[in-house]
Amino acid sequence: MSQPHFLLVTFPAQGHVNPSLRFARRLIKTTGARVTFATCLSAINRSMIPDHHNVENLLSFLTFSDGFDDGVISNTDDVQNRLLNFERNGDKALSDFIEANRNGDSPVTCLIYTILPNWAPKVARRFHIPSVLLWIQPAFVFDIYYNYSTGNNSVFEFPNLPSLAIRDLPSFLSPSNTNKAAQAVYLELVEFLKEESNPKILVNTFDSLEPEFLTAIPNVEMVAVGPLLPAEIFTGSESGKDLSRDQSSSYTLWLDSKTESSVIYVSFGTMVELSKKQIEELARALIEGKRPFLWVITDKLNREAKIEGEEETEIEKIAGFRHELEEVGMIVSWCSQIEVLRHRAVGCFVTHCGWSSSLESLVLGVPVVAFPMWSDQPANAKLLEEIWKTGVRVRENSEGLVERGEIKRCLEAVMEEKSEELRENAEKWKRLAIEAGGEGGTSDKNVEAFVKTLCFEVV
Repeated sequence: MSQPHFLLVTFPAQGHVNPSLRFARRLIKTTGARVTFATCLSAINRSMIPDHHNVENLLSFLTFSDGFDDGVISNTDDVQNRLLNFERNGDKALSDFIEANRNGDSPVTCLIYTILPNWAPKVARRFHIPSVLLWIQPAFVFDIYYNYSTGNNSVFEFPNLPSLAIRDLPSFLSPSNTNKAAQAVYLELVEFLKEESNPKILVNTFDSLEPEFLTAIPNVEMVAVGPLLPAEIFTGSESGKDLSRDQSSSYTLWLDSKTESSVIYVSFGTMVELSKKQIEELARALIEGKRPFLWVITDKLNREAKIEGEEETEIEKIAGFRHELEEVGMIVSWCSQIEVLRHRAVGCFVTHCGWSSSLESLVLGVPVVAFPMWSDQPANAKLLEEIWKTGVRVRENSEGLVERGEIKRCLEAVMEEKSEELRENAEKWKRLAIEAGGEGGTSDKNVEAFVKTLCFEVV
């Protein structure tokens, strides 16, 4: 049997590139497969793929332009143009690559795609090669979209989970959703999978984390291949420090000076931008709480997630009370999140509940204040609070604002009132995650089984 060759295509956003690239490396390490990683030039130009020229010999890269190679998106028209170029140029790049390798030593065995390149499996179908979805959100969220697509929109029932309220749904399924294009992308994806005779979905989760959700949909085989996180998390080795970041030594030294489990770590990822009102409420809660905190606030205008009518950067939004904040905690524009979460001084993670951040909190055993904003984040928060019981979720007021009193309530619950219970649960998931994601764990075994089955099907 010849060496399998996977063509893996993903959207050029950090939350898509990171888990996809880690899955590519898992494929190579566990099966010896060859992987060609396809994405836009902007991912390379914006350093989303570190040391991309110095990776395993079996990993190579295929890049194409989406028309925004610097990654700067300034308005809605740019977003639409980018997606059109992503499809048009991506379709051509993948088609040309598959054709060029068709009669060579390593033809493409299977095309793997993530959320957003919904056009990719159509390319695979044209060339009569199998395609598989790499779902970079939890299995639970896929189940919700699948149920919604069948018309079961009013009540979502799952084993061991209370019925979902509107606030628990992925934001694109909420009645207040205005991003109909995003909703259409997810539902189109589900409809395409329904047309497949034996659809397989590779999911960035692990067996013991979502057993009921991985098997919730008849005739859809979901394979847990995560958590797709940096290898050093599972080996226990120190994460590499980026020496180009001037702040690295300052925040690590600051953390070193704090007592165990005393620091609140606050980060909303790279895509979420808080309104000025929300920034102020969060800042006042941290100042009044008087607990040391490390808050990551970007100093760049995030145009891809720009709030209508607000042109200030987040760092500019706190200008009026920055001095008060820095009397209690530390503000940085960047940090190594893994390095921070594994530090003994960190006792709580205030997070937007992006799936990668949620997994990192579980694998590193850190309780959370769940502060979801959009997409899959509300559903992830539901899991963290009610199923895995590693955190407390904030509640918004009637205007969608989380007030300072509510933030303080949640911080006190995680740091004091429920601290012991939440930390015990977090430690349990940490152990199970490391067992699953470490070398030779269940996720490695699942990947091996997937490749063997696929190769037999192709033959």
